[in-house]
Amino acid sequence: MILDFTISNFRSIKEAQTISFEATKDSHLEDYFIVKKDKYRILKIATILGANASGKSNIIRAFGLLHDLILSPCENKNSEIDYDKFALDTDFVDNDSVMIVNFICGEQKYYYEVHFNNKAVTYELLKKHPFGELKDHNVYTRETDLGKGVSIIKWGSKYKLASKTRGLIDNLIHNRTVFGAFQNTNVDIPWMKEIIDWVDCYILPQVLPTPQGLFRDITEQIAEQRIDKEIIVRHLNKADIGISDFIIEKIDNDMFNNYEIRFIHNGSQGGVSFDVREESEGTKRYYELSGVLMLLVKENHFVTIDELECRLHPDLYEHFVLTYLKNTKESQIIFTTHSREFLNDRGLFRDDSVWITEKTDVGATNLYSLADFDSNFLRNTTNRYNMYKAGRLGGVPRLQDTYFGSND
Repeated sequence: MILDFTISNFRSIKEAQTISFEATKDSHLEDYFIVKKDKYRILKIATILGANASGKSNIIRAFGLLHDLILSPCENKNSEIDYDKFALDTDFVDNDSVMIVNFICGEQKYYYEVHFNNKAVTYELLKKHPFGELKDHNVYTRETDLGKGVSIIKWGSKYKLASKTRGLIDNLIHNRTVFGAFQNTNVDIPWMKEIIDWVDCYILPQVLPTPQGLFRDITEQIAEQRIDKEIIVRHLNKADIGISDFIIEKIDNDMFNNYEIRFIHNGSQGGVSFDVREESEGTKRYYELSGVLMLLVKENHFVTIDELECRLHPDLYEHFVLTYLKNTKESQIIFTTHSREFLNDRGLFRDDSVWITEKTDVGATNLYSLADFDSNFLRNTTNRYNMYKAGRLGGVPRLQDTYFGSND
């Protein structure tokens, strides 16, 4: 599970911003929100609120970039790491971007730090802290000589890999992480494979508010019985969107296999099937989210969702979140939203699970949670919705007058 994630110099994020899944000592809704592993109390959910263009989606995108740095290494020395730095400060453009993630894999907590730019990975540090031990220890440090384009790995005292490092070093070109180099190397390093497998299996692709092929992917997984169709049907029934069943048929062509889906609606003479193109955008969105929810319940995964409420009724949006909280074990979800009404009900959130993005006067994103506010300012009895709506918690647009086309 992910404990926290820090990012700097990435799109609208200038100085280091950290989103944490470590819960405070507050016991509010603990049974639904918190997973306990060793000494850690880990949140299953993080919600990001904020005005348009305040950086919510950039937090989401940063997780995707970390995933790619580990699993999708550059092909050759001429390849670039595809991302955008903070562009509103010319003195900052030449700085490296930095990502830091603390996570639990197996029975140990890891600290991973990586510095990079579009041309190279300049620095990496991996530390390991096995459960039950007093101190962590270095696994490796990697530094890159940009002038020579050569990287050097210094292994921790418990990780002497002299017989295996030659192949790893040969593939550690300047624009790959050590994890990326390992995937292009025929060597056996069990702990490194365990981390890569964890990233590959635990972190699901980002869910976007725009078409991205997710509908096709979910349909394919249902057709191939990796997702239980009957559970999806029952979940759709509970959402009151009029679907009693659906039929998936395989269509073969010369290039690849496709699946066609038809949704069944109850009519006066029985079930009537409709082509997916006749369904509402909200129905298709909730079908996609139902498949994602099934994966989060069936297995343990981490997923980022941009604008979770997109095309959904507010009640259906809340229904999804509550179903997730009540049925998942060690999954984690982070999502952005413009829906603020849930802040009216203290039974729907913890302060440490709600994060706010606020743009500074120079266009940089600040990130903070409701738990960061002083308890004298934000008391247990304080209505968070009223405070947020009034702008006292930040994260709302600073609108001007409503005149249009006039300087008067």
